[in-house]
Amino acid sequence: MCVNERRSGVFDRAAFFGVIAAVAAPLALGPEAVSEAANVQYPLPLPTGPLTAGNAHAMRLAQRSPYARTLYSNVEALARTITDADLQRSVLGFLHHPAPDYAANAPTPEKRNAVRDALVAAGFMKASDPLSAIFPPGTEPNSSTVLQPFWSTPGSFEGSHHAYPGGLATHEYFNASMSAAFASNYDAHYFGGRPNVDRDVVVGAALYHDIMKTAVFQWNDDGTLFNETLIGNTGAHHVLSGAQAIVHGRTPQFVSTLLSAHDVLPPATDWNAAVVDWCRASALIAGIDPVAFGLLKRDGSSFKLAAEPVPIEAFISNLSDHDYVLMSTAMHVVSDHLKTRYASWQPPTTFDWYRAAVLSQSSAMSLYDALTRRGESVFTTALQKVEANLDFT
Repeated sequence: MCVNERRSGVFDRAAFFGVIAAVAAPLALGPEAVSEAANVQYPLPLPTGPLTAGNAHAMRLAQRSPYARTLYSNVEALARTITDADLQRSVLGFLHHPAPDYAANAPTPEKRNAVRDALVAAGFMKASDPLSAIFPPGTEPNSSTVLQPFWSTPGSFEGSHHAYPGGLATHEYFNASMSAAFASNYDAHYFGGRPNVDRDVVVGAALYHDIMKTAVFQWNDDGTLFNETLIGNTGAHHVLSGAQAIVHGRTPQFVSTLLSAHDVLPPATDWNAAVVDWCRASALIAGIDPVAFGLLKRDGSSFKLAAEPVPIEAFISNLSDHDYVLMSTAMHVVSDHLKTRYASWQPPTTFDWYRAAVLSQSSAMSLYDALTRRGESVFTTALQKVEANLDFT
């Protein structure tokens, strides 16, 4: 299950390391580099329909950003190293147009309420939780708007890691790069350099696992973000992304690998109940039986993962999804300094849009590094360079 024989015949390790070196470049783009873009191989895919005013404004901020354009291009470049043609096509489809396909299984209010009722009955939601927690605006049949592009979506809720236009691409790119590196290191250390870990699965899962943040973290007109509801005691986007994977015909191993991102996994002789819950919730939303699908198996009155012992890829998925640990701190520290700057400068926009504009041009990480490594004066100078390129219209 962990060996992709077909891949082993075409996978070139030297070429892979070359790709990783190339795609790492945009993460180094700091405030000093906002005036020009690096090599952009893949252009930003435009939405297929109208956006809400808030989502459209965030999209314009990302379009103006060399950092965001370069980063998206390199995300797509990394996705194109997936050798499984069907998986690559599916991942690229989401990167280009993150349509909420799971929602098509419940096209009427009655069916959508039935999904919510099933989640409540299973203990994954509260009866008072809104239906929009599962089916946010833009997921309705014949909706007048489409979801925001992947490349202008924030990476988390307001004030948390990567909460700016382009933040999701930053987060998923880092995670997917880490997944590839973990796979390579495990192969090198434990398997004599053979490509034993399924790199396609871990890279694909990293790019899939947060895709429905495009739905749950949409932009309000004032620059704030939608509130996210918990499903199964984790952010709704997680199980919605799992449902998307099921609807798109991904394997049970892929779905469980994707859903392992949010939990610290136990020893391989067991499986954390939280991951099983997320598998069940994703299956309910996707409208399938998780046992018949091959994702779970019955264990008396409860469930266990169908694949045991836990595969290596699931652990790598969890290990790779820790970018938020540093970035949440960076975001809070930088946000506090931006509030001070906003109060003294008073640009013609809300603070939330000011912060989004600044961080879409240069990630919170580069500004945090300038502050912690070189001090307040260097941070201020770097921030002023970013501000010189801002357009609030």
